[in-house]
Amino acid sequence: MATLTKPQAKSAFTPSLVLLLSMIWALAIAVYSIYLAWRIFNAEAFDVRESLGNTVQYFFGFLSLVPAVLGIFSALGFALLITNPERLNLYQRIADHELPPAQGIDRIPLLGRYVFLGLNYLGTVLSAFYLLHLWDVFIGLDEVAEAIYENRVLLWGLVGAYLLFWLSGKIIRLQRTLELIALAVGSISFILLLLFSGVHEALIYIAGQYDSLIVWIVTAVVIIFGIFTYNALQMGRTFGETPEQSIGWQGWMLVSPNVIGFGLFLAGPLLLSFYLSFTNAKVGQVPKFNGLENYTTIFSLQLREQKPEHQYPIEALDSDYSIVHTYKLGNTRYVLGARDARFWLSLENTLQFCLMLVPLATIPAIGLAVVLNSQLPGVKFYRALYFLPSVAAVVGTALIWRTALYSSQIGYLNYAIEQIINATNAIFGTDIENPQFGWLIDSRLQLFSVVLLTAWQIIGFNTVLFLAGLQGIPNALYEAASVDGASRWQQFRHITLPLLAPTTFFVVVTTIINALQVFNEPYVLYSREQQVPDTVATAVYHLYLKAFQSTSGNELGAASGFGYASAVAWVLFALIFSVTLLQFRVSRSGEER
Repeated sequence: MATLTKPQAKSAFTPSLVLLLSMIWALAIAVYSIYLAWRIFNAEAFDVRESLGNTVQYFFGFLSLVPAVLGIFSALGFALLITNPERLNLYQRIADHELPPAQGIDRIPLLGRYVFLGLNYLGTVLSAFYLLHLWDVFIGLDEVAEAIYENRVLLWGLVGAYLLFWLSGKIIRLQRTLELIALAVGSISFILLLLFSGVHEALIYIAGQYDSLIVWIVTAVVIIFGIFTYNALQMGRTFGETPEQSIGWQGWMLVSPNVIGFGLFLAGPLLLSFYLSFTNAKVGQVPKFNGLENYTTIFSLQLREQKPEHQYPIEALDSDYSIVHTYKLGNTRYVLGARDARFWLSLENTLQFCLMLVPLATIPAIGLAVVLNSQLPGVKFYRALYFLPSVAAVVGTALIWRTALYSSQIGYLNYAIEQIINATNAIFGTDIENPQFGWLIDSRLQLFSVVLLTAWQIIGFNTVLFLAGLQGIPNALYEAASVDGASRWQQFRHITLPLLAPTTFFVVVTTIINALQVFNEPYVLYSREQQVPDTVATAVYHLYLKAFQSTSGNELGAASGFGYASAVAWVLFALIFSVTLLQFRVSRSGEER
């Protein structure tokens, strides 16, 4: 099937002039990038260096050279076309389908155009964000949100417009009329909401920011970047771009917000964290490179025999080691110690948490999915009901569980247990004593209490995943099994579970990853305490203590600070990645068999 493409608009400028201007702008980007890199390399007072060290300064310097290299490459591609009119004519004939694409295509000009497009698009986005910063838009978002909340009654107009639009699809006879009414109601409500929220005052404030020269300069930069981005989009014919190639870069444009966000808010902090893991970075001091010292501290373990002259197990270890566990084999007692004992204890808690969470968050989810996949009345309501814990705020739900469920005096869990015991004693004449569980106090129940809360939050999401998997199983299989006399249990065992294996694998993997990263639940449940008890402290919580409470762990002789916490984070990442990779290998080998 032929691909239809919209003809590109004819430009008032000749292709050669547009290419020349684009080449000059690409060289201007390269020159400014080189100048910026030179300024960074030679800066005596560099804010980042004063807090993160020379390495980060050099990193930003070399990073500033990347646009220079890309700009020069783009200019080279443009120059190849400007200096060779025959090649330019050839590309235009290919774009007009007068020649097949295979004849004489040089990839450098086309790649240069893509690089130029990416540079200008990124420049437009970043300079626009900086302009919004100069306008104080990000600071004013709180005021705008507060103003909208004060005039929230106008939001009902938008809700009414949506309902009218939905209703128009049900009443075909009045569809056009209802759509127009919905558009009018929505527009009027939106305009009134903007007016009463003080948008006109915000516009006056933004106009006042142009008293500063830098605001004018950044505005001009945004406009220039935008113009060259638009021109780069329209130059496909000049470079002999095929429809398939056009679709390719359009796809990249669609995913660019995620790519830019990933680079700025995930990849960048990850690189910084990796760098800090090889330093002694702490608050208030410039980090110094210490090689693998942080990782050595984490993995420094000792297994020593407690000899008769050792009155206490700690005496069997070196002075900078602390006890992780003691073991008795026969008549000999061994002491396992570590320089950062709390890391290994928190890792043990995390693994126990993971082992308890996976079955509690997976098995009930399968049962719920099977029930919700049936044709019971009101099943849609229950689907939404079971999913609510997954979208509820962790802090709010944890506070409710801590007060309403886990409280030893007024908690509903202990109340329910008490009522069950009283009923059992009354019916069977037994004398069972009410245990009055201290869910958040008893060290034997503390970790399980956190697991129970987390499982309650995850089950709804896992149920939705299993429900999607169940709906992908053909009904013909169940009908054939029923004809053969298979019971419901046999159908579930021999049809449902095997065909749910891919979904089950995904659910187990995501649940394990969530368990290895658990932090919010124990932190909020024990927020009244000075810190989370050792029986509940997870690896991520230990990381938090090392990063933001630098004194914690000093009594154990272990390192602390952002550098050490970054090393702990990368160790946890390696653990999570290894577990995930192992599970994928096991799953793939099972599918091959």
